Amino acid sequence: MSKLSKKEFLENHSSFPEFHKQVLMQSGLEWKQLIEHPQDYYTANSGSVPGMIYYTDTVAFAKKHHLSILQILDEFESCCGKLENKPSSQDETQYFNWLSWFAWESMMNEIIAFVES
Repeated sequence: MSKLSKKEFLENHSSFPEFHKQVLMQSGLEWKQLIEHPQDYYTANSGSVPGMIYYTDTVAFAKKHHLSILQILDEFESCCGKLENKPSSQDETQYFNWLSWFAWESMMNEIIAFVES
């Protein structure tokens, strides 16, 4: 089980280790809990991720890490194609909330791959 440590994930499997450390802290979840059932925590809008429920949390997080999230989004879209139905930046709350959720779910893709490898 030690190979599934948070340290191992961040050092050897995360594409953005410093940022992912911040995302994990924001989540309010314990690492052990997260890796035991990662699919249960994949979608940020499910209410299962305490730090990604309220706009006050998600908007503040996305504003603080805006450039990092945009970099991850750009890399994702370069690889996979443009995402449709992204909220407009005109609606700040929905836009920053969506960016937080995107950051969480993109990191969770990497965590699930890590757990399943």
